[in-house]
Amino acid sequence: MDIGKITAQVRPRNPNEATDLGIVMARRWYGPLLLLGILPTLPLALLLFLVFRDQLWWAVLILWWIKPLWETLQLHFIAEALFNPDVQWRAILRKASHHLRHQFFARLLLQRFSLSRSFNMPVGELEQLRGAQRRRRINTLHRDASASRIWLTLLGNTVESMLVLAVFATVWMLMPVKLEVDFELGDILDSPLLFPTITWAAYGAMMLVSPFYVCCGFMLYINRRTWLEAWDIELSFRQLAARFAQTGKAALLMAGLILLPLLTHSPASIASTSQTFTPEQSQQQIFEILEGEAFNEMETKTGLRWRTDLAETASDNTDESLLQRWWQRVEAWLRESRVLQTLLDWMAKLPSVLEALLWGLFIAVAAYLLYRFRHVIMPGWNGPVGDRGRAKPSQLFGLALDQQSLPDDVLTNARTLWQSTRQREALSLLYRAALSHLLHERHLPLDASHTESECVAVCRHNSDRSSADYFQQLTGHWITLAYAHRLPSEAHFAQLCDGWPAFASRSDDA
Repeated sequence: MDIGKITAQVRPRNPNEATDLGIVMARRWYGPLLLLGILPTLPLALLLFLVFRDQLWWAVLILWWIKPLWETLQLHFIAEALFNPDVQWRAILRKASHHLRHQFFARLLLQRFSLSRSFNMPVGELEQLRGAQRRRRINTLHRDASASRIWLTLLGNTVESMLVLAVFATVWMLMPVKLEVDFELGDILDSPLLFPTITWAAYGAMMLVSPFYVCCGFMLYINRRTWLEAWDIELSFRQLAARFAQTGKAALLMAGLILLPLLTHSPASIASTSQTFTPEQSQQQIFEILEGEAFNEMETKTGLRWRTDLAETASDNTDESLLQRWWQRVEAWLRESRVLQTLLDWMAKLPSVLEALLWGLFIAVAAYLLYRFRHVIMPGWNGPVGDRGRAKPSQLFGLALDQQSLPDDVLTNARTLWQSTRQREALSLLYRAALSHLLHERHLPLDASHTESECVAVCRHNSDRSSADYFQQLTGHWITLAYAHRLPSEAHFAQLCDGWPAFASRSDDA
């Protein structure tokens, strides 16, 4: 695999992100992956249904057993598609015989019941490892890895089972309500349509789920190699190398110009300047250098040193006796004075003092956090409403709040927009005008970080009840339109227009 041609963003991800990326890839190439599963297996499925028409459980079991074979074709396609988006599924299908023969018995016998099968398949199929090398490689990839690869297999089997059960649930729900059906278990098991339905439903469930199972396992494998082999760093270096390829040539030319004068001096010319000395001449030159001023300079330094440093020439016995006498005097002084007892008393009180300091620190930090994030705990508490010196945001949620962007007659323009089937612009105009009115006329402490619900809380905390109720109703209709794309009814919009004059007539409630 040439990671320089990878089409996805290479970076270390957690297993959940890698699984999500696998689902996106499966949705992107779901058609080719589905064809690579159906075309090789559909003739075999028809043959099995004919051979085991009296015992269709064997047909289902065989199809389930050979799942790793067609999943191999899907794995090769998704691996090439990740590094080459122009790959064709027909090219993979033409190589199907080669891919299916590779490690045929190992995949159906030794590796079939592994709960990490989708994660382990790329090691044998893409890295072409087998035996002890494959086991060592898998142990390396599994080390410090999460259990997402196991949960992926369990989830895939669960989804397949749920799809089979959904077939029977659909049939049951489509039965008329007035039809009295009294089935017994024996009647259901003896039905000639039961086992063919189970077989076809199981085959269809395996076909529908396998693209997601293969892609998610492959992306978990790619993500683990990114963590181990630092693919993101390698790609960064490759991009830097490509970026500075042209500038590197100029740098090489400059280095050549700098080194050119040095290369003009040949080794012969350098050797010609050197002199040869006899041993006697060399010794005489050494003596001259040692007797020169460079090796006989005297320097005097003055400074303070410990007294013990001056007594380095004293014997060890003398040092030990001095140290013992000094320690005896210290012990006698400690016994006669109350310094030691006072120190012990302070040490006994030290835990209490530390506890008091820690409690004080905790209270101070808690008070700071409450004050620092007061707008989150109490959205309406942001200082006095009449504080007109505070910086006012020019936008909220991407909506312009400056008064110059609003028409003189907001209500008339809103009704005109509504009647001309521009309902979203009409409600947006009312909502922007209400926010601008609260910010510039009533001087409410609205911040750029506030959400719609926090703006409602600020309005309710600093305005009268009728204004707060109107603004809450207007905000509710705006949220429903902006996020759910549901327009308010004609009656609701008319109610908002009727309440606008009373809301806009109030100013500076503080």
